[in-house]
Amino acid sequence: MQQDQCCSPRFKLKMLHRKTYHVKDLQGEIEAHTDIYHNLDENGQKILRSLEGSDDAILLQRRLDNMNFKWSELRKKSLNIRSHLEASSDQWKRLHLSLQELLVWLQLKDDELSRQAPIGGDCPAVQKQNDVHRAFKRELKTKEPVIMSTLETVRIFLTEQPLEGLEKLYQEPRELPPEERAQNVTRLLRKQAEEVNTEWEKLNLHSADWQRKIDEALERLQELQEATDELDLKLRQAEVIKGSWQPVGDLLIDSLQDHLEKVKALRGEMAPLKENVSHVNDLARQLTTLGIQLSPYNLSTLEDLNTRWKLLQVAVEDRIRQLHEAHRDFGPASQHFLSTSVQGPWERAISPNKVPYYIK
Repeated sequence: MQQDQCCSPRFKLKMLHRKTYHVKDLQGEIEAHTDIYHNLDENGQKILRSLEGSDDAILLQRRLDNMNFKWSELRKKSLNIRSHLEASSDQWKRLHLSLQELLVWLQLKDDELSRQAPIGGDCPAVQKQNDVHRAFKRELKTKEPVIMSTLETVRIFLTEQPLEGLEKLYQEPRELPPEERAQNVTRLLRKQAEEVNTEWEKLNLHSADWQRKIDEALERLQELQEATDELDLKLRQAEVIKGSWQPVGDLLIDSLQDHLEKVKALRGEMAPLKENVSHVNDLARQLTTLGIQLSPYNLSTLEDLNTRWKLLQVAVEDRIRQLHEAHRDFGPASQHFLSTSVQGPWERAISPNKVPYYIK
């Protein structure tokens, strides 16, 4: 009597629900430790980069690989056990629903990823996009065992389930032969599984392509940032010198030549700045070619640097011209200087050997 009760369908179903409950409880504990695992993995990768090339790095890498392998195996086993138990209770409907849910999730994630575009126009914006996408990739990594386990369960189900069992699961008009109803079940599940697998691969490729664009943009924008900072520093140094200039009219006549030489020296020091300006503008054009629209801040910075460079060039050339004119008009060889040195009717002149003399 007791043996018959243990073998009854009701008893088996009760035991199945009990086992399913325990597996769900175990899986809940695993999910509760997901954040701890991800934090350990990320911190380990950071430490690994700081130890690059050392023996400690090799040892740490092995431990991280071992941890990742064990974590993945634990999740897979938990999911496989749960899938196996749940498959015994209305498995086809569950698989059908699971595949539908996965397809919806994959589409939502692909839409979410598309909304992360376009690439930002400065380093802070792209860095924020990188952080958002890093969290997105962690979601994919967490979801991967679920998808793989579901697809594997479908494969096993289609392989092991007899056709006479499948034909009872499909709600088609009863006039269809049992074999055709079973084939419809098989086709539906296989089609859904193929769609899930295809969309999963597409989503991962989309994510990898987006990460590549982020990495490239971040590298180019950081290069632009460094180039603009360097150019700004050099322009400021030249502008400080320019700001120290006295009006030409306030200069001592004897110092005109010295000031002229200093300005010419500054012009020589400024010559390499032309390459800096060209480099900055080239980097900006390259970013535009990549389809990256520079932020208003970056555009304003570029305009400011180019304007300051042009104004500095004009100021130096004007200064040289003014000093040349002053030296010509008021220097030691100037007749204007000589005529204003004495009262009329006397005048001063200078001989070819630059010896001054008076004439009346």
